[in-house]
Amino acid sequence: MRILVTGGAGFLGGHVASHLLDAGHEVAVHDMAVADGPHLRGVRSIRGSLLDQESLVSACGGVEAICHLGGVGDVIVAGKDPGLAAAANVVGTANVVAAAREAGVARIVYASTWEVYGDPRYQPLDEDHPCAPDHPYNITKFAGECLALAADRLGGVPTVALRLGTAYGLRMRPNSVFSRFIQAASRREPITIQGTGLQSRQFTHARDVARGFRLALESDLRCTAINLVAEETVTIRALAEMVAARFPTEIRFTEARAGDIHPSTVDSSRAHRLLGWRAEVPFDVGLAEMMDEVARGA
Repeated sequence: MRILVTGGAGFLGGHVASHLLDAGHEVAVHDMAVADGPHLRGVRSIRGSLLDQESLVSACGGVEAICHLGGVGDVIVAGKDPGLAAAANVVGTANVVAAAREAGVARIVYASTWEVYGDPRYQPLDEDHPCAPDHPYNITKFAGECLALAADRLGGVPTVALRLGTAYGLRMRPNSVFSRFIQAASRREPITIQGTGLQSRQFTHARDVARGFRLALESDLRCTAINLVAEETVTIRALAEMVAARFPTEIRFTEARAGDIHPSTVDSSRAHRLLGWRAEVPFDVGLAEMMDEVARGA
């Protein structure tokens, strides 16, 4: 299958592109940055913006399916610049959908987020839970999801929206909590936790996320939102303690970050039922891989 991955030069998009390559697909990456690195050897890199419709239409030529991960995926960046998040995640997604339809693309898989639910009314959060996003990041990601699924309902390109768990793995951006904790501890500097550290996440390994995209591409589902979240729950304090056990250092606490998402439990039984997907990478294994890489480079 000929597949276009938007945002494929980034952390999560790169994992998706690499996984699809390994599965035997022909992969092109559309991103404002050049897609490079050993994991992307064999992809065709297309430089372009999601706001450049001509670039998108050209990139979609001859493509059978799109994995749309492009846009602003950093919560901090979205909070500081809501206009940028709205342009990239909302207008950019509308442009991808329009370009896909014009080019005759057969399927879109959209990278949404579990954070679209907002404060939980009940738990675990399933796909029928009301969505009430409350931050520029999850608001704009949900708006993009709504646009893509609405276009499908109106006779557009068949689309699946994957509401992703908080992804982690090799090649994460430097400002991620994983990168900050591991880098600080490897230098024997203190790990600083914002808040009590009892805030928790169902961290989902990037390889598991990538496999979910492939399964969604290979399905005949359309106009569907699916949670793609690992079952295991880990607190930020537990993450810090696991890092400090490998690289001994002090753990400190400071004021909580404004706008932090409340801990919630997310249900991914629909992903198992419709896609045959379950997270396979245990958290301690995925974290060890990241710490091993830093240790090798030290």
